[in-house]
Amino acid sequence: MPSRAPWYASTARAEANTAVDIHTATDNATKGKLLPVYLLGGDERLLISRCADAIRLATVGGGPRGLSEDIFDAKQTTGATIITACRTLPMMSKRRLVLVRGAEEMRRSDQEALLPYLDKPEPSTVLLMVGPGFDTRVKLALTAKEKGFLYLAKAPSENELAPWIEREAKARNVTLEAGASDALAMAIGPDLSLLGDALERLALYTAGAPVTTRIIDDVITPVREIPAWDLADAVAARNVASCLSILARLTAQRQHALPTLGLIARQVHVLAKARAHAEGKLQGALASVLKMPPFAADKVATAAKRWSPAHLQRAMRILAATDAALKGAKRGDERVLEECVIALCGGPGMGEAALR
Repeated sequence: MPSRAPWYASTARAEANTAVDIHTATDNATKGKLLPVYLLGGDERLLISRCADAIRLATVGGGPRGLSEDIFDAKQTTGATIITACRTLPMMSKRRLVLVRGAEEMRRSDQEALLPYLDKPEPSTVLLMVGPGFDTRVKLALTAKEKGFLYLAKAPSENELAPWIEREAKARNVTLEAGASDALAMAIGPDLSLLGDALERLALYTAGAPVTTRIIDDVITPVREIPAWDLADAVAARNVASCLSILARLTAQRQHALPTLGLIARQVHVLAKARAHAEGKLQGALASVLKMPPFAADKVATAAKRWSPAHLQRAMRILAATDAALKGAKRGDERVLEECVIALCGGPGMGEAALR
């Protein structure tokens, strides 16, 4: 009678040549669905740590480390030693856990010694190799990928960062007021470990009260470098709150005012070209006209819809007045740029009345 394939076999075939997101491994381990082998890589250590903890808990429970758990440092062991541990039957538990830390530092010969084991892993053992900096181009990683054993921890994208913060806050019983998740993302960036630490500090500071953007400004020290391009994008979107917040960060980073104004001016000129293209005044594909990738050109085209010819003419006057004010040095550069972005977003300033 033919033996039945393990539960993960069909998944591995479907995901051949694909490195699976680490959340899948964490969720399955939490449900008690374990693979015989894991290779955890990627650049987000918090996700790797959570996945490894879930796998350990599902394999040997949450008690003290006992007779059915072996832990190896990849630099100080060999592939043969790891396989011997994997082939050893568990004692006083259903499964044995063999954990290899620092797998990215394992010698290539020892990595390749593990390849036969991946073909026929011990069903009563979970081999967990953890290597945040593991080279996914080597043969061990490629074989693990083919068999569905490779899981990569990737930081959320910019669009995913605020929702991740909100989910983490909810799990920690931290209430975030409107805008707080975006403010925290802007202050910390995509480092999930630092974001988790920031949420812990905010929870202690607020003691159950909602977290506001003002509290974040008071409690959290910004560690993320804000590129001046972010200010140009906020101007294109005519989002005055984002403009002022980013401008404050740029000032703290000691970003010089004239180069910042230059980037804003370039963005306005790009918007003017996109508007002219939409009106049929410029021929050819927009990406070619703007000399940028199609996805970036599409983003500019969307922003340009907010800018009428009259708005763009007004913006040119504001930029000229701002340039003169900065070079005149009669006021602080930060105040001049603040008035400039407020005016560009539709408010009064730099000799222009507010937009109606």
